[in-house]
Amino acid sequence: MNQLQRMQQAVHEAGIDAWLLYDFRGSNALAWNILDLPEDAHCTRRWMIVIPAHGPITKIVHRMERSPLAHVPATEVLYNTYQSWESAVSTAIGAYRTVAMEYSPGNALPVVSRVDAGTVEFIRSIGCDVVTSADLLQAHTAVIDDERLAGNAITAARLKESVMSGFTLVRERLLSGRTVTEFDVQQHIMHCFEERGLVTDHPPIVAIGPNAASPHYAPSFHDHATIEPGMVVLIDAWARSHAPASIYADITWVGFTGSEVPSDVAERFDVIVRGRDAAAALVNERFAAGVPIYGYEVDRACRDVIEAAGLGHLFIHRTGHSITHEVHGPGTNMDDFETHDTRRILPGTSFSIEPGVYEDGILGLRTEIDIVVDHDGTVLIPSAPVQQAILPLLHDDGFMPQ
Repeated sequence: MNQLQRMQQAVHEAGIDAWLLYDFRGSNALAWNILDLPEDAHCTRRWMIVIPAHGPITKIVHRMERSPLAHVPATEVLYNTYQSWESAVSTAIGAYRTVAMEYSPGNALPVVSRVDAGTVEFIRSIGCDVVTSADLLQAHTAVIDDERLAGNAITAARLKESVMSGFTLVRERLLSGRTVTEFDVQQHIMHCFEERGLVTDHPPIVAIGPNAASPHYAPSFHDHATIEPGMVVLIDAWARSHAPASIYADITWVGFTGSEVPSDVAERFDVIVRGRDAAAALVNERFAAGVPIYGYEVDRACRDVIEAAGLGHLFIHRTGHSITHEVHGPGTNMDDFETHDTRRILPGTSFSIEPGVYEDGILGLRTEIDIVVDHDGTVLIPSAPVQQAILPLLHDDGFMPQ
């Protein structure tokens, strides 16, 4: 069964008439992903793939641009004028009443909203009710095959080694009285990636306490701070292997440039660790029991712990995000904050759990792990053991990752 046949089966099981994949000049990256279109494919005109619950699949393409979709096994319908486009689409879907598109009512899930309002209006004018393809999409964009899931464990181990090497650099430089900056550590980790066969879409975040209070701060050659004794140092790094379509690993660890972590900082970190672990425990419990779990529920389990500790106002982002060959994948996010993600977490997917607390201009703390749900529902943490306490980087006996 090929990809489109699996999609057709999903349409049938969902009880809708058809799924319409529509794109104009790369506007629908989700459709490109599903159809395995190369990034440099020359698509300058509108196209649509009509996948009905029953019957032949149709591709509507411009007469000038047949080759980009030539590999798609579907009945080809050509158009050139705007009238022939409207006629071709109307003929293909005129008998349907309910069609799914990459559309989210009220833009509630922005990651799914890839079809413009005018196109949705046009489809509705034909007499079709447009519903979201959010749940359909996951099985075809976020589910990872066994080989890549297995390879992710190796990636996670190499990523963690690279992060720990960054902390080791900080320790060695400070103990020897030499200067070390956030940028130095970032570039050191990038070198570790190269040595370990890892690639990334962006260099890692290395941030001292006040800089870490901005969750997406990252040092650069021109903008970075010097790391000195008595500072919190946060490292957030993500990478995948060189293999095509390999899966990202994404972790955050925190150290302190002293022999003992201040109690108030340690207590805040313990709060976010407990939130993280509550979220992971809920995922474990639901899959072990065979009970569905949804993205917003994971966020809520984590956020409840942090709010109960009086730090909820400092937790300013969602709990986690989908991970695929993109570090921010198209699947379910662990989110009841930035959005209310009602999508179900599926077997064969990966996602982060990364609570943090951020006091603007003073201190930022975050802990991040990845969860992988195997195809049989087994819940794994590839980077285990995970961080339980801030690392005292200048302790006499060395810092000891748990």
